[in-house]
Amino acid sequence: MASTLASCLAVPVALTGASLVLLAPAQADAAVSDATCRIHAVEATETGDGTIPKDLGFLKDQLEAPEFARYKSFRLLESKDFKLTLNTVVEERFKSGHSVKLSLLGGDKDKLELSTDLMRSGTSLVNMNFSMRSNQIVLIPVRRSDSMVIFAYQCKAG
Repeated sequence: MASTLASCLAVPVALTGASLVLLAPAQADAAVSDATCRIHAVEATETGDGTIPKDLGFLKDQLEAPEFARYKSFRLLESKDFKLTLNTVVEERFKSGHSVKLSLLGGDKDKLELSTDLMRSGTSLVNMNFSMRSNQIVLIPVRRSDSMVIFAYQCKAG
C-alpha cells in the first residue's frame, strides 16, 4: 500500500504510522490562493467477487493495481468536499471514524501543494505535505480492523 502512495507521488516512501513529510511548504508568493478538493473514503475487504462498483469506476485502474490485489470488495463509504484557502486548515469527519485535516500550502493552477493529517480517535495515522497535479488522484490507504479504508484525494485550483 505504501507503494501506491509512492507511485502516485513519484517519491519513495514507507508508511509506518509515524508522521511523514514529503515536501517543504512553499508559502511565499503562491500563485494560487484557493482550491477545491473531494475526498472519497472507500472500504476495501478481502471477501467478495472482485467487481469494482460503478460509483467507483473513476478509481478502477488504481483499485485493480497489484497493491490492492488481496482486496475483493470495494464500497464507497462517502465523499466530502473541501474548500481551501491558502494556509487555512479545513477538517472533516468521515463515517468511518476518521478525520481529515487538509490545507493548501501553495502551487499554481496545474500543481497544488497540500498538507494533510489523517486521524482516527485523536491519533494521527498519516501526517504529510505533498504535491499533486490538478485533478490527479492520490490514494492514502489505512488499516481498520479486518478491512482497509482508502482515502482518494482529488483537488483542483480555484
